[in-house]
Amino acid sequence: MKKSILMLSIFIVFLSLSASYADGREIRTVEGLIENVTGDTIKIRGNYYNFTAVPLENASGRKMQTEELKVGRKVEIFFESNRIKTILIYPEYMVE
Repeated sequence: MKKSILMLSIFIVFLSLSASYADGREIRTVEGLIENVTGDTIKIRGNYYNFTAVPLENASGRKMQTEELKVGRKVEIFFESNRIKTILIYPEYMVE
């Protein structure tokens, strides 16, 4: 009896943990140089990304304007559940 209760409780814990991890959001990033800017779309690494209603920020978290998106500038796009959440714009003249 004790063994079955122990197994049942382990099973319940396992199910609750797996359910919480299954609900986790997928977060990914794309980093690169801007190849082209047209309207509300930028091209990075051969792919086009629409940034309508997406916050543009610098590394300090300060809001940036769309005019800051220029060809050759380094950016990092943050996705959450396949939707663009933020675009981070790096300074024009960076020393790496």
